[in-house]
Amino acid sequence: MKAIDFTHAGGFPLTQDELNYLQQAYTECINALALMGGAGPVLINGMGVTVSGGATTIANGWFFYNGAMVQFTSGSYTTIPAGDVVLVTITPHVTSLTYNDGSSYGAILNASATITLGPSTTTTTQFPFSTLQPFQLVFGQNGRETAWSSLAVSIPVLSGGVTGTIYYKKDLLANTLHIRGLLTASNAQNFAASPSALFYSMGTLPAGYIPNNNAYFTAQYFVSGLIKDDLGVAWIKQINCALNSIGQISINWIKPDVSIGGYAVEFNSTIPLD
Repeated sequence: MKAIDFTHAGGFPLTQDELNYLQQAYTECINALALMGGAGPVLINGMGVTVSGGATTIANGWFFYNGAMVQFTSGSYTTIPAGDVVLVTITPHVTSLTYNDGSSYGAILNASATITLGPSTTTTTQFPFSTLQPFQLVFGQNGRETAWSSLAVSIPVLSGGVTGTIYYKKDLLANTLHIRGLLTASNAQNFAASPSALFYSMGTLPAGYIPNNNAYFTAQYFVSGLIKDDLGVAWIKQINCALNSIGQISINWIKPDVSIGGYAVEFNSTIPLD
């Protein structure tokens, strides 16, 4: 990050170069932070839409576009002509200064924006309002792991012969775990009989993906039909699952009717880690 040390004695040599360096110091930082929300157009704050009495109003706010933070001035419209859209139009502002040698230059630069109506156009100074995306959209996407990690499940036949894969990844911003999987119990008659169905361990997640408190979720019987439990009393629709505070994933497999050799379940859940 750019900075200037002003503590030295002797008279600091303030020139246009040093002032430009200071300007770059804050513009670079602002742009770096704004780019966390995407290249643009990105809504930073405000610009809420309200409708009243047939008029649509877009409130004051700020957005980031083409490497610049731009202030938006509220605007309203009633009807949109056929073929037109609502546009955000940026207007540059230049103020001249007279220098010591008498010359005059456009030196004070600024820009503001408001809405206009016209054909859908995207240029350096104009874009459709509908393409403006909230800062938190891309910021949130960047805060999530993009790739799934996997945990292979292979349980002995005597414990149901469960096979399949559990997938998981983390949302760092929300501090949550997304977990999903499809598991098949090929030897379901080996599960504990009702009403003493057991939680069977499916494996353990690594550090960083373990909740501070025990968490519970459900797995859905995979196919459209339902099957009865081993007592012929209840239909198997969902079974309970758990992820404990040491990372063990367990499933409360239910022994099915004697005519059913195996069945599969599927789950897709989000679990808080704090």
